[in-house]
Amino acid sequence: MNRFIGIICAAILLINMQSCIVKKGANMDFAKKSNLSQDAEIVSINVPGFLMKTFIRTEIKELQEDDPALALAVKKIKKIKLMTVSNNGKTNLYEQFSAYLVNNDFDELVSIYSDGAKISINTKTKGDKIKTIMLGIIDENDYVFVDLKSNININELQNLIEHYQETKKEK
Repeated sequence: MNRFIGIICAAILLINMQSCIVKKGANMDFAKKSNLSQDAEIVSINVPGFLMKTFIRTEIKELQEDDPALALAVKKIKKIKLMTVSNNGKTNLYEQFSAYLVNNDFDELVSIYSDGAKISINTKTKGDKIKTIMLGIIDENDYVFVDLKSNININELQNLIEHYQETKKEK
C-alpha cells in the first residue's frame, strides 16, 4: 500500500514538474492560434508558484529585510508563464495580443515606448484583487510576453507604489 501511495505521489510530482520544461512552442492562448512564420524561434516556460516559492524562499527572507513591500508582492504570485518569440517577420502577433486582452477583459495599466520598444502592462481584476498581470514587450522582430497569476490586493499595490515614490524622493 505504501509503495502504491509513493508511486501516485511521484506521478503527481512528475506531472507538475513537466510544466517547467522549456518548450519550443507557444504556451499562451493568443499565440497558439496565430500564424507565426516558419523562421520564428519560440521559447516558453511555465513555472508553478509552489515550485517558484521553493527556490526563492531564502531570497524572499532577504528581500523582506531590504524591501518588505516588494517581498509581499512576490509572495502573492501564484504562477508565471514566459514566452519569447524572435525572428517572427511581418506577422500580427501584437495585434493578436491586444485582441486577446480586450476579449478577456484586461485593463491597460501602463503603456511605455522606449528606444523603439513598446512595453504594455495589463491587469485583470476580480473585486479588489488583481488576479492576472500580462506584460508584453515588443522590440522590432522580438517579442516577450509574461503572464503572472497573482492574488495582489489593489491597496497593497498602491502601498508598494507609494513606498517606491518615497524612496525615489529620498535618493
